[in-house]
Amino acid sequence: MNLATRKYNFIQELTTIDESLLEKLEMVLKASKKDWFDDLSAEEKAEIKIGLKQAEKDEFISHDIVMNRFAKYH
Repeated sequence: MNLATRKYNFIQELTTIDESLLEKLEMVLKASKKDWFDDLSAEEKAEIKIGLKQAEKDEFISHDIVMNRFAKYH
């Protein structure tokens, strides 16, 4: 069964559900559209933005260098 057929069948099923199930489905759809970034605090968002600006300016150390530097602790 292809995606279009599955969607059509799902829409047909939606016409028969009760309100409580519809509310649950709406919650699932809203949750799936939510961006994790929205749940961060203002401080966390600011830190991420600083890190992105630093990366754009090549002001970072590569993962490989960090892993090699701290390998003795692993």
